This record gives sequence, structure tokens and C-alpha cells, in this order.
Amino acid sequence: MLAFQAYQAAFTAHLRQPSLHAKPTGVDAKRMRVYREIVFNNFEASVSACFPVLRDILGPRRFSKLVRQCFASQPFNSPLFKDIPGCFMSFLRTQTPADYPAYTAQLAHYEWIELVLSQQVTAPPAFAEAATTESTLLHRVVQLCEAHQLLHYDYAVHQLSKKHSLVETIPTFLLVYRTPEFKVHFIQLNAMTYQLLQQLQTQAATSHQHLLQLAQKIPHFPTEAVIAFGLETLFSFYQQQAVIADGLLSK
Repeated sequence: MLAFQAYQAAFTAHLRQPSLHAKPTGVDAKRMRVYREIVFNNFEASVSACFPVLRDILGPRRFSKLVRQCFASQPFNSPLFKDIPGCFMSFLRTQTPADYPAYTAQLAHYEWIELVLSQQVTAPPAFAEAATTESTLLHRVVQLCEAHQLLHYDYAVHQLSKKHSLVETIPTFLLVYRTPEFKVHFIQLNAMTYQLLQQLQTQAATSHQHLLQLAQKIPHFPTEAVIAFGLETLFSFYQQQAVIADGLLSK
């Protein structure tokens, strides 16, 4: 290792864990302390901005401790501030301390996904005649809009807050999507609707074909009822710009 590389390694090791790694020789202690504080404070500010609910639930001290652990141990491959929340998310997936709430990583993912969708690059939308009724959507190919995420959690993360921080384990399904106006929306789903939207993710088919396939998976429901319910649901999502038909946007 070259001398300047060794110096950089020692410098960054001290920034990450000053209690374990001494500062490089020749660096003024006062200036080093100021630099340590600036770097960590900027890092923590980027994380806090993306995870306000988690911070409120944990409290400033416990949250800062968690950020400090991430700062000390997580590898960072991007120099961009906008990528810091993703590094924190990666840290929580594998290293959340046992004394933190069991839902910590899932709540953080729920908060982080809004940032992911807001930054996602998508193709310009194609405008054409819109479907105006449920029946006109039945035989058109439908798919989820380009900027979306289908989410499945073990906790009702969307209900968590500082005043409501104790929740039981319960399967929770959510659709998060971004409209052409760059507004991010969250919709809670039931298990059947989640299954239907999974089909839209993976298969190119008409509404009718999707609903027939769904009906085969839940034979205890009459096919006609599944089609009626599903078409109403798809048309509602279409009107909310979560679903597009034949590449066309809702009105």
C-alpha cells in the first residue's frame, strides 16, 4: 500500500470509529474533532430526512446510536448523499440490533421506498384515448405503471407512529406508485388484490385473462364474482393512475 493510501485508510478508519482507531500522525486534534462531527452530522441528517417515523419511534438518542453503528460498519460505494439512505437500509436488513423493535427494518424499508420511486427514471408516458368504463377495460392489456413497488410486510408498518409503536404480527400488503405528476401514493391491499397485481407484474394479458387466472386460484369464489370484483378494482386503480391499459394512461 502506498503512503497516501495508508494515510487515507487511517483517516477514514478514525472518522468511522475514533474510539478504536487513532487519528493519523500529524493531524491537529481540534481540527480532526470538528471534521469528525461535520462528516457524521451530515450523514445522520441524510438518514434522518428519509426515516422520520422510525426516528420518532426510537427517539433521537437510540436512532443516532443506530446511525452511528451503520456509519462505522457499512461499506459505501457511492459519493452521493442521495444514496446514503439506501446504505442505511442495507445495514438494517442484516445488522439490526436485537434490542430494537422487530419491525425496524421493515418500517425503514417502507419509508425508504418513497425515495426510491421519486428518483426512478421512467420513459415518457404515451397519451391516447382512455378507457371510460369498467367494461371498456375488460379486454385491454393492463399492467402496473412503470414506477411502482408491490410490498409485503409482516407488520402494519403504514400504521406505525410515535403514539402507535406497538403492533402485532399481521401480513400487510401495499402498492406504492408514482404518477406522471411525480406524486407518490400508497394503497393498502388485501391478499387477493395483491395476488392479482403480482400477475400484472409478470404477465402481459387482458383484464379478463388475468381475472380468469385469478379465479382458478381461488375456486371457493364464483368466477363471475371474481371477475366483477377484480374489474372494479382494476378500473379504480386505472383511474388513480396506478394501472395503465394498452400503454395508455387514465383520464
